[in-house]
Amino acid sequence: MELKKGYKQTEIGVIPEDWEVKEIGSIINYTKGFAFKSREYKNYGIRVIRVSDTLFDTIKKENAIYVDKNDSEKYKNWKLKKNDLIISTVGSKPPMYDSMVGKVIRITEENEGSLLNQNAVLIRSKDKLKENQGLLFYNLKTENYINHIELIFRGNANQASITLKDLFEYKLPIPPTQEEQTAIANALTDIDDLINALETKIEKKKNLKQGAMQELLKPKEGWVEKRLGEIGETYGGLTGKSKAHFGQGNAYYIPFMNILSNPIIDINNFEKVSVGEKEKQNKVIAGDLFFNTSSETPEEVGICSVIIEEVENLYLNSFCFGFRLKDNEVSGLYLSYFFRSKIGRELMTSLAQGATRYNLSKSLFNQLKITLPQSIEGQNRITNILFDMDKEIEGLEGELEKYRMMKDGMMKDLLTGRIRLI
Repeated sequence: MELKKGYKQTEIGVIPEDWEVKEIGSIINYTKGFAFKSREYKNYGIRVIRVSDTLFDTIKKENAIYVDKNDSEKYKNWKLKKNDLIISTVGSKPPMYDSMVGKVIRITEENEGSLLNQNAVLIRSKDKLKENQGLLFYNLKTENYINHIELIFRGNANQASITLKDLFEYKLPIPPTQEEQTAIANALTDIDDLINALETKIEKKKNLKQGAMQELLKPKEGWVEKRLGEIGETYGGLTGKSKAHFGQGNAYYIPFMNILSNPIIDINNFEKVSVGEKEKQNKVIAGDLFFNTSSETPEEVGICSVIIEEVENLYLNSFCFGFRLKDNEVSGLYLSYFFRSKIGRELMTSLAQGATRYNLSKSLFNQLKITLPQSIEGQNRITNILFDMDKEIEGLEGELEKYRMMKDGMMKDLLTGRIRLI
């Protein structure tokens, strides 16, 4: 393929003729984290950032550890500044991003002045990049960088490590001027700011919804008590199926994660299964509720979802059971919201049985009593409020996904010089 005028082929791909290819090691200064002793830890003082405190992009606030603030001068070489980059040198293999070895975190104002613990390295760009860590940061968030980590890590999936020698051999494209470097970094930072603002807004909306659920679903005067076994019947998911039956066929089934992730079943997230005409399997109909039967923790047993639209030839996965209402004065959507509320989750958790794995007994489930508005109209007034909140959150999450896709495209175009801002 003929190269576009003004571009050249390099070992890392096509880039502008005036750009350079450099190894990380040639453009940064670095400091290895310090091996703090646990006996030095305090309940307050100067925070120490450990690898276990980090996620793929951020530093967690909970379970922080500190050292005496009077030791500030003693540890000045490991003090973090805003926009410093830290890279974990131990962790799990990609793509387990939050615990990944080689993940890169940019220090924000909130964590400025903290100290870096061992098993991580602090890097600061030098020379032409000295004023702008942003370009380096975004280059270390690309698919190419993650592929490099996959090539150099040692150990197994959950206990991986990298050497600085291998890490610093990673090559990246560098624009010729600080002006262009800064323009690229600023454009990507702007889209990141939009994404972060949306994520914060979504989190607030979700918290608002949880608060509304607590208030709206709390039993009130005039509400009635009903036993689940009296208002509906349970049924099982698919049986007698082997791996060969899935991924093809004339029917669909609801995957396990569709139930766990959504109070209302996502009808765009079904998978194919082969079901014979004479097979005795339980079909799903609109209004049915679904619960997962087991989990590693009691808090995750009996997560509920409801299907509100009719879908032909639809079945349930084998790891959940269905619940079909026979009482016309009970709303399935109301029950789904109820069992995802704090009150409902506490009830389900109380039914979980087991030691290393917890299960939900259908007989205990059928004996469970719940309190709800006497009329379906009263239930619908509550579900309408929560449904509208869900729709608003869904719209914001769709907007967030668009911005994330936009950022991915911008990174591919700007960091390779395919599109130039200067």
